[in-house]
Order: sequence, then C-alpha cells, then structure tokens
Amino acid sequence: MPEENESGFKRSGRLFAALAVLRHLASADAELLGPDDCGPKDNVLDRIRRTKYYEHYSYGELVRLRGKGGQTWEAAKEVFRVVPDLLHPGVLPPGTFSDRDLAQHRAGYDAQMAEYRKKWPKLFG
Repeated sequence: MPEENESGFKRSGRLFAALAVLRHLASADAELLGPDDCGPKDNVLDRIRRTKYYEHYSYGELVRLRGKGGQTWEAAKEVFRVVPDLLHPGVLPPGTFSDRDLAQHRAGYDAQMAEYRKKWPKLFG
C-alpha cells in the first residue's frame, strides 16, 4: 500500500503495476507489463492506457475469473479492490517523465509488484 507522502509518480507506478496485474490475470495470453514495456516519452495516462484495463475488466472477464477460482480469483479480487486506494488525489501527474520521475514511477511499480510476489509467488514469482 502507498505511504501518505509518496510522490504522484511513485503512486502512479503502483497503480500501473496493479492494472498490469489485472490485465495479466484477465487474459491468459497477456504478458505482465513492466515499466520498460512502455515508451520513454509515455506519460502516466499513456501507461495506464497500455494496460487496456477497461477492455479486460468487463463483467464477462470478472465472471470468467470467478469461475477459475483459486489464487487467480483471490489475487484479482484483492488487486481490483485496491485500485481506488492507489489513485493519487487530484489528477495523474501530467507530461512526460523526467529521469527522476521515471525512477520514482519504477520504484512504485517495483514496490507494488514485491507485495504481489510475496503474497502470490505461484502467480508472479
């Protein structure tokens, strides 16, 4: 979970990780996206769009995941519920990333993924 004083870019990395995980769980053929799978000029919103979150988390996808059960369903439920807590108050950070911003974004992604890997090593080990 994000700390209260995390920068918008670090929090955006956490959000990107959560949405990338949801995309990965929803589609059997979807690779788990990482920060390096995006263009260096992408802004935060471009990265969020790359997860295709809204395409993958329709009612039908949730029903399909529910039918799979097990760790996949447990992970999807928990990650789906945490997404609102990862949204930075206000708007997403605008513009392209500076080197410092990208490092914070990557640190947020890595921190969020570390939580998922610890909790569900079989899914994200």
